[in-house]
Amino acid sequence: MERVRRLLQLWSWLPAFRAVAETQHLPTASERLLLTPSALSRSIRLLEEELGTELFDRVGRGLVLNAAGQELLATVRDTMRMLDDAVTAISRKDAVGSLRIAAPLPFHSMLVLPALEAVRESHPGLVPHLSGLPPDAVNAALLSGELDLGVLDDPVPDDHLVVERLIPVVHGVYCGPGHPLHGAAAATLDDVQGHLFAAPPPGQLDHWPPDRERKVGAVLHDLHLALELCATGRFLVVLPDLVARHHPAARPLTRVPVELGGASALFTVRRRPLGTTGLTDLALDAIRARAAQLGTG
Repeated sequence: MERVRRLLQLWSWLPAFRAVAETQHLPTASERLLLTPSALSRSIRLLEEELGTELFDRVGRGLVLNAAGQELLATVRDTMRMLDDAVTAISRKDAVGSLRIAAPLPFHSMLVLPALEAVRESHPGLVPHLSGLPPDAVNAALLSGELDLGVLDDPVPDDHLVVERLIPVVHGVYCGPGHPLHGAAAATLDDVQGHLFAAPPPGQLDHWPPDRERKVGAVLHDLHLALELCATGRFLVVLPDLVARHHPAARPLTRVPVELGGASALFTVRRRPLGTTGLTDLALDAIRARAAQLGTG
């Protein structure tokens, strides 16, 4: 009974610990939980006193999660997920609720949305929330529970996440009607480098060879706009061949006969499964099936 009482006491401090551990910033955690920084600081102090060990290193006026804190955070996350899964299973007979997925924007329309529509045929209560979250923010969002599934072409390994190779992806250079390279029987990278590209902002890769210079005539955050601009015949664009084959806005474009090399792949990233089946599992199965269709189409 004493152990139960102790756990009950610890449980009251764990939400504060998780918020502070995930942000490592008292004011941000305070805004998340609608509690004062002093109240959070007191909860952390009481938790550390009860455990008999520090969970954070105090660096100046900041908090940095230490090894003991990292171990406890992983356990708290898993425990809260299991509780959430159990409450959902008990209170709902059907798979309903929000499912948060991040993917490169062109793959939302051709991969994620068709897959989720297939799930919604059997589970109409599913409400997808789709985002183009930057790849370097996906892991943190998954671990904090703000995201359920990530679709990436360059995932960062993490012991608490599961990465699964989904489908190979080959990139090519594309142009629209009227471009000098449209219909060319042969071309080299030197030929291609002499023309203007519609490209993503610095730091966002489109799989153009990094050791090759190129002329960037337009910087666009939205690939849909890049496709429209390329279709005018004034700009080249680097695209996954899958997108060029299946995206409606890419239909006027043709592939320039030059190889970029370095074939990549698309991956799914999710939190480590805990033995229960939920919306994420249903979505992942549907995305796998849709990816197989795209790969053979």
